[in-house]
Amino acid sequence: MPPPDFTSPLTFKTFNTIPSTAASPPPPSETYYLLAEIKENLSLTRPTLICSDLSSTSFALTWSDLHASPHASDVDFKALGLKKGNCVLLPNAKRTDSSDEVKQGKVVIPGGKDEWQGKAGLRVIPGKLEKVVEVGQDWEFVIEEGEGKCGSCGKEGREEELAKCMGCRGVGYCSKECQVKGWTEGGHKSTCKIIKTFKEIWP
Repeated sequence: MPPPDFTSPLTFKTFNTIPSTAASPPPPSETYYLLAEIKENLSLTRPTLICSDLSSTSFALTWSDLHASPHASDVDFKALGLKKGNCVLLPNAKRTDSSDEVKQGKVVIPGGKDEWQGKAGLRVIPGKLEKVVEVGQDWEFVIEEGEGKCGSCGKEGREEELAKCMGCRGVGYCSKECQVKGWTEGGHKSTCKIIKTFKEIWP
């Protein structure tokens, strides 16, 4: 299944367009996503990541069950892939707006660090926001229309004759030389893990 339309503002919302926790909107009829890049880890007394969305709006990402603690900075977000330069994908997220009590708008993930994926469906995409969006927008051209073609030179051939990238299993090559060229010069090095993650999220 291909990923959703990355150009649709109804599917890929920004922090300011997702529903607020202060309102009581009906459950969404279709899944929407908040996609953002992790900019920094501000875990001092509470595990907190600062993220930037598609409109360059910054917000905090926190966890409901990770309470204030002097050991908050010990949470190993990197082991979960939650590190600076990677992206987070949050389905049907809700925002908490800034106020006198809350200095910055935030999204609170239900559960703690051991439950974050199962409860909330939060996924980590290993890549910067610009590159993640580029892969999403080019998916039909690169992956679907690219079937039966070498991902480097464009030579056509039977799908079974092309050697699939062992990382993403999404791009094929007609020769070892083309595979090396595609990795070093064709940009696949920066997109391989993103393609793999997309195929896991939207199988």
